[in-house]
Amino acid sequence: MRSLATYIGFRYSADRSGNQLVSFLSRLSMFGLILGVALLVVVLSVMNGFDREMRNRILALVPHITLQPWSSEEMDWQQLQQDVERHPEVVATAPFVQGNAMLIKGGEVEPSLFFGIDPGAEKAVSRIHEYVDLDILKADSKDLILGKALAERLGLRAGDRATLGVPQTDGRQNVRFVQMNVAALVATGTELDQQLMLMHIDVARSLFAKAPPISLRVSVDDVFAAPQIAWELASVHGRDYMMRDWSQQFGNMYHAIQMSRKLVVIMLLAVVAVAVFNVVSTLVMVVNDKRADIGILRSQGASQGDILRIFLTYGAVIGAVGASAGGIIGVLMALGVSDLVAAIENLFGLKLLQSDVYPINYLPSDVRIPDVAMVCATAYVMSLLATIYPAWRASRMAPAEALRSS
Repeated sequence: MRSLATYIGFRYSADRSGNQLVSFLSRLSMFGLILGVALLVVVLSVMNGFDREMRNRILALVPHITLQPWSSEEMDWQQLQQDVERHPEVVATAPFVQGNAMLIKGGEVEPSLFFGIDPGAEKAVSRIHEYVDLDILKADSKDLILGKALAERLGLRAGDRATLGVPQTDGRQNVRFVQMNVAALVATGTELDQQLMLMHIDVARSLFAKAPPISLRVSVDDVFAAPQIAWELASVHGRDYMMRDWSQQFGNMYHAIQMSRKLVVIMLLAVVAVAVFNVVSTLVMVVNDKRADIGILRSQGASQGDILRIFLTYGAVIGAVGASAGGIIGVLMALGVSDLVAAIENLFGLKLLQSDVYPINYLPSDVRIPDVAMVCATAYVMSLLATIYPAWRASRMAPAEALRSS
């Protein structure tokens, strides 16, 4: 009888010859579940994409830790470099200097922060070399590498010349103006394009009346351990050097992404819960519609457990089809959402994500099978739980009462 009850439950879920309203509501509740699951999968994939880009792109381009001298006096940075590289979690270090400047082209002025780097050493601490050839920066030529967005604001292209106004630190409050050559533009697709200005470290030091001391960029094995490693380095070198890690610049943005992910999941789970509530109302109507069938089955020896199993099977089928179809559709949508948004931007000439507002200027997507499985399983379990009350109500129906009211 158990297998027969299960078979009847499947027949009820596939039956379209009965009450048309009940049939329509059954399809509607299944569609709502599919839509809710699909949207949740897509949004989770997009949030995972932001998380992936934050880890693999932005945090791979910026130094994990920087050590800058408190004093303007020259320090023994080679000895510091050796000491820092002895830390077991440190992967590589590279020297740099930085300074404030005004980038001038015609009547346009952009305040910015420039970095003088050693092109060879920089490749060990950053992936910027994957976007632009750092070897074009030479110690004997005043070449610049600019972020594409920064260059576009001034109308600059590779090969153009621009004026760099560098405030001096010799106490006379003057500005030195130097003609620089824009050797290349770099487009990383991140907010770094809005402000990036690179030059050779020797050129950067020559822009000042008194050459600034050399600082260190540090790359670590576990980027999320950078704050702890910075604290450990500060306990040894903090008297002479200021320690900064990536979380002080990008930490709020990363935590905002994580918080947004949790809030979006909660909101879309509410959408799934509404769809599951529709399953409850549909099953209640199915129970009322099948009163005669329930009465006949009970009069022929079906137990309360058999009736319970029939309607649990009915709800399980709706939940299984809704969760699995929603998961498949959601994965397909998530795989194509980046290209779809890019196509819409090109078609209408829009830019939905600007790197001066968002950390990246495109919509990423990262489909993670564990997340998809979690969403589908949660939707299915919620649907199964939602069927308990209507199924229990059907199993408690007396045969005579069911036949009399049918």
